[in-house]
Amino acid sequence: MAIIKKSDVFPKRPVIIVIYGTPGVGKTSLFNTSKNPILLDCDRGADRSVNRQDTIVATNWKEVLQDEGEIKNYDTLGIDTAKAVLDDFLMTHVIEQDYKMKANKLKAYGAIGDEFKLFVNKRRNEGIDIVVIAHAKEEKDGDVIKLSPDVTGQSKDLLLRIADQVGFLTMVNNKRTLTFEPTDKTIGKNVAKLPTLEIPDENDPAFLTFMADIIEKVKESIQKQSEAQKEALEKVRELTSAIETMETPEQAMEISGEIMNLTKMQQAGLRKMFSEKTKSIGIKYNPDTKTFERCTQSA
Repeated sequence: MAIIKKSDVFPKRPVIIVIYGTPGVGKTSLFNTSKNPILLDCDRGADRSVNRQDTIVATNWKEVLQDEGEIKNYDTLGIDTAKAVLDDFLMTHVIEQDYKMKANKLKAYGAIGDEFKLFVNKRRNEGIDIVVIAHAKEEKDGDVIKLSPDVTGQSKDLLLRIADQVGFLTMVNNKRTLTFEPTDKTIGKNVAKLPTLEIPDENDPAFLTFMADIIEKVKESIQKQSEAQKEALEKVRELTSAIETMETPEQAMEISGEIMNLTKMQQAGLRKMFSEKTKSIGIKYNPDTKTFERCTQSA
């Protein structure tokens, strides 16, 4: 097991993206534009999709496990749908493994989560990206009705937790749009900070790699966040050293400006150190001249 230091940049890794929306909006067709994809069709709807790709048609979890060895030959796995796999296939599977699960749904959902995470982690270890397709379902959040992926209880919590992105696919002004940001009416998750995307027409060449392009953008964004963290840590170290060796008002002015460019969290510790250092070397800030200067000795 390799230890990745806090100052290291994480390498690109496989991602998990959840796409949900109303039936017929084109969720599976969108998945088909992924890089070298294979679809795990548990909902018997792959034949209605556009640009159909290689497909595993399964009627239960045992059939999925029988064919999972083939998945490693692909770059992207689509799971269609989340509800069919988690609520139907895996619920039946864990009860078959232990009939007592039928009377203990809490324990059953725990077993479902373990089995699904094992399956997902195998794919991630194989370097395979995963797109989980789900229908949209209304749920009540206080007095507000929200749309979220149609999966039951704890299984939905697990799915939302392990996903890097959760996007809602819908029609807006006769155009298919994909929104990852949470809204007042939809559940979302947008680690990569992607804007709302308009899906090209199926005859547009840009559509052919649209999901592949999204996946690559998510990977790049996650890696850039890791790079930004490394750069920030290096800057904090640099400023810590500068504060320790600071001697003049001019140096204090320069360092203060550099601290202002950091996030509030990064500033906190440095500001305390900076304040203690300026006091110890007899330097103070003059709000009138907006500069640092030597403290004058009182007579």
